Amino acid sequence: MSETTIDFRRLSQRIDEIAARWDTSGAVVLIADDSTVHRSIYGFADRENNLRMSDDSTYLISARSPMLLGLCMMQLVDRRRVSLRDTLDKYVPEYRHAARITVRQLLGNSTGIPDYFYSGRMVELSQSQQHQSLSDEERFRIERYAYEAPVTFSEVLSIIGDAPLLFQPGSRINDWSASNALFVKEIIERMSGLSLIDYQRQHIFEPLGMDETVPGCDASTVSYGCIKETVLVRLPVVEEIDHALKTTVGDLVKLMRGLVDRQLMSGRAWRTALGYDDEGRGIVAENANGIACGEGGLLGYEFNLYFDQDRKMGYIHMVNELQIQRRINDEWSYFRKEMRRAIEEETAYPRYAALKPYSQRNSWEAMNLSVREDQQSFVLDAKSSLCYALARPRARRPYVLMEGQRAVGLMVLLIDRRKSDYGVDILLVDKRYQNRGFGKIMLSKGLEILKENGANRMDIGVSRFNIAAQRLYSSLGFERAAVYEQGMWLRIDLEKKV
Repeated sequence: MSETTIDFRRLSQRIDEIAARWDTSGAVVLIADDSTVHRSIYGFADRENNLRMSDDSTYLISARSPMLLGLCMMQLVDRRRVSLRDTLDKYVPEYRHAARITVRQLLGNSTGIPDYFYSGRMVELSQSQQHQSLSDEERFRIERYAYEAPVTFSEVLSIIGDAPLLFQPGSRINDWSASNALFVKEIIERMSGLSLIDYQRQHIFEPLGMDETVPGCDASTVSYGCIKETVLVRLPVVEEIDHALKTTVGDLVKLMRGLVDRQLMSGRAWRTALGYDDEGRGIVAENANGIACGEGGLLGYEFNLYFDQDRKMGYIHMVNELQIQRRINDEWSYFRKEMRRAIEEETAYPRYAALKPYSQRNSWEAMNLSVREDQQSFVLDAKSSLCYALARPRARRPYVLMEGQRAVGLMVLLIDRRKSDYGVDILLVDKRYQNRGFGKIMLSKGLEILKENGANRMDIGVSRFNIAAQRLYSSLGFERAAVYEQGMWLRIDLEKKV
């Protein structure tokens, strides 16, 4: 990553401003190459008692966090102790459906295994008149503590062992099943001969120098959950949690550096761990608009660790208070969402740009592309553009410009060979990534596709007031063919220019 093109001082100021506006509590650290370019601590270690957060405050994380479980399993795969293709009967033969489920499906939450907690304990609580008579806040506390309470694998099997699978393994996703993580934990412990926390200590924390990450619940911060999107609920630890780890921001930064630098396992294992499915899910992390995001939570504590190994960049958001949300411009927003957008705006530049057909894999990111307010009279928004394209799918073909795994632009090409009708119907670059060369790259690649499909000349209409678009088309060889009061036609000879 070149710091000559990225204003990290401006980015750091933006993050601080966003944190102040949202009154967030926790920490944000951003690294680029080998440098820490932003590190700030915000808000309260204990909001009720007006105790401020400090750089050495301690937090809680769960050893059963999805990212940590994924790292453990991929290390075992890397050492050939576990195979993703194996069925679970090799590791947990006592489960009646184990032969139908693969390790890969388990790690992808596509097992169909019934949920012991949300479909069991929570159903019981919802039917309890005593529980329902409590206030919303008190019910929330009881349910959060119940979720984190110690439970053995045998107890889980006693609840779900005789129940049928909810669906054919691999046919769909069930992210809300609390059972899957306990199956993963059981396999790690059986194949390593260590408890989950001891395994993580020996194979993750010690290799990365995370000496402040230890078992325990005595954090110096108090956590707060959130209900109804806007109401914080105090959640002090009232009993021991057997999968709790006390840690610091400094140790989580060490973990982030380890992930950015591809430590802990081989390059081949990392490629598998970060191979995303059509929904953007990976074994260790999910695709968060082009950057890997690993996460974990416990009560009201939460961490989101973003990392890009190719660009040698990562950032972490660590909180002791779950984020409140607000409806802004017809969409729900919160601190981390605004922070991520600010980081994306400042750090995304063309390196691996590729034009990909619109598909399920990039659909969500494509639908959320947006243009600047002053451009809205010139180009449709992304959702309207896709509806327009899909209304005539044989002739209008939508493409998404991807910078790595990140969607940065949308193009709709008209390709009707029968009528020899070709054109660029829609071209937009998200407002976060404009003036960086993405538009020229996308248009150039689109013209190549048109030429490959039989086009030898192309006309395009553009508003006379859209100066930026005129400059873009001119840079690729378009010439003025006709000029009107409100618009103009531009033309290019593809045989000569592409």
